[in-house]
Amino acid sequence: MERNQLLAIVVIVVVVAGAGVAFVFMQQPGRPPENTLIWETIGNPDYMDPHVNYESFGSWVQFNIYETLYTYPWDSAVTDPSVPLLAASAPVLSADGKNYTITLRQGITFHDGTPFNASCVKWNMERAMKIFYPDGPVWMVAEPLVGGGAVEAAAFGDGPTSAAFKAAFDNWVENSSAIIVMDTYVIRFRLADPYPAFIAAITYEVGAMISPTYAIAHASDAAWATWDAYGVDYGEYENPMTTQTCGTGPYMLTNWVPDQYIELTLYEDYWRTSTSTGAGSLEKVFIRTNEDVNGRSLNLRAGTTDACYWPTTNALDIWSNVTDDSTDPNIFVSTGGYSYTVTFFGFNMGIINMTTGAVLDEKVSPFQWLNFRRAASWAMDYEAFLSAAVNGFGVQGKGCIPIGMFGHNGSAYNWEYNLTAAVEEWNLAMADPNFVDSLNELDNHLVLYYNSGNTVREQGCLLLADGLNAMWGDDDADDTGLDAAMTVTTQALEWSNYLDAIREKRMAIFFVGWAPDYADPDNYVYPFAYHYGTYAQRISYNDTDVNTWYEEAKIETDETARKHLYNLIQEKLAEDAPYLWMYQATEFRTWRAWLHGDGLVYNPMHQAYFYHMYKTYPTT
Repeated sequence: MERNQLLAIVVIVVVVAGAGVAFVFMQQPGRPPENTLIWETIGNPDYMDPHVNYESFGSWVQFNIYETLYTYPWDSAVTDPSVPLLAASAPVLSADGKNYTITLRQGITFHDGTPFNASCVKWNMERAMKIFYPDGPVWMVAEPLVGGGAVEAAAFGDGPTSAAFKAAFDNWVENSSAIIVMDTYVIRFRLADPYPAFIAAITYEVGAMISPTYAIAHASDAAWATWDAYGVDYGEYENPMTTQTCGTGPYMLTNWVPDQYIELTLYEDYWRTSTSTGAGSLEKVFIRTNEDVNGRSLNLRAGTTDACYWPTTNALDIWSNVTDDSTDPNIFVSTGGYSYTVTFFGFNMGIINMTTGAVLDEKVSPFQWLNFRRAASWAMDYEAFLSAAVNGFGVQGKGCIPIGMFGHNGSAYNWEYNLTAAVEEWNLAMADPNFVDSLNELDNHLVLYYNSGNTVREQGCLLLADGLNAMWGDDDADDTGLDAAMTVTTQALEWSNYLDAIREKRMAIFFVGWAPDYADPDNYVYPFAYHYGTYAQRISYNDTDVNTWYEEAKIETDETARKHLYNLIQEKLAEDAPYLWMYQATEFRTWRAWLHGDGLVYNPMHQAYFYHMYKTYPTT
């Protein structure tokens, strides 16, 4: 998932006044109240609807509002979702590996008082399928379930508002028996094939439980305001729940002002009693956007915020490589955790959508040409990037399956900065007049995009621009047929706008990252290599062999055979070069030394969990 933001937050002064709380958005030395957390970050969530959202900021917020049947340990880096949350116990798996029967906890209510039970689970899963936002996470639920593949094919092939999709979804609900309410508190999932990662897949936020009563009551149209209509129209990803929430988790969304702040309030009737020290101490949580890295660091040093996103480009402002410790005794720097997050440039291999208004404007992307993709890959100075932007908190990327995960094979990825090789590949591309035409159609200019406030990606774009300029300026570089000399610039876009531009294919190249929805290579091969996958769609990558290998690997239970299939996929991706792999991050997080709790323990599968945090201010 596009959990490509390392999260952080804001400057808010909290003034207690009578029965209410006033918020003054200004900087001043005062620290927040001990029951209030202020965390500063960049960007905005995309959607608050967990069945639609598919990026890291929104997932972080939802992790604290909504709950899934299972979760990951809050106090360790274990990546197996072994903790029953809304489930009462581990699932019972049938002998053939196709049926998961789950007993649920009793006595849980949603924030609006609606009782949670098995009917709610079935309703939520079917609601997600009815929406089936093609750029969302529903694929990971649809693919394993009996009949879900037909719904997925209609969603991607015809669109989730089409007659074909409506027929496929209705038929699935009526005839598949993919999800069965066995009893009030017992639910069964029926899979088309054995799929060991199923529980992990529904532990991602797409498996989060929304109050059916609340969603139905807030439907955008009375026609959908029934249980059987799920409170949404077919394909209605822009629905009222994209800005509202109603879950079973420890916090409720009180306010969200995009580009400014998010306010969460502790749910006083939260069902779970936790043994974690200080659980429930934070009654208010504020997350606010602050794109200025210097402003965020100054606020944290001053103590007007409790935690912030401190990018590795600025790591040495707070971290000593000599002592391996924070240089400020008031700020704790957490390092050492491994990450499955991979960052990369995606090359648009299709059409660049430059349409504005009603005037259609589409350009052929020059990255359709393999030699240009290879040229760009050789033109990147990876060592300079790791030194300037990562400061040792990451390693060079080696393909879509991250280092340390089953199935990883980086042997095919041997890119390094090599200007001679870059020029050779560029000249091979220039031998095709259609490639030259594509450059002229773009006025011989490329723009490298990144999300604003992300200084790591900014550095990456600047270094790639330097490499491309060096390649084009080389005496041996061919410029025959170009209307003008090639130029390149970098441009920042606000996070949600950036994601929109990527989805709409408005860029020839973009820099982004992917963090796991579940710790299995399937969660990386699907988005990057499979033709329905998130990024494969966005860059127009579609290889018949790769598609077949993916489908076989997904259901293969023999590890040796499965690994062989993943090797084939990675070798083909290396050959086709649809992505420029930049780096795989390791942990670098900062917060005030007064902030504590299991909710801060690093786990590559989830982010900060506010319910398990507390603050202890010094007495002097």
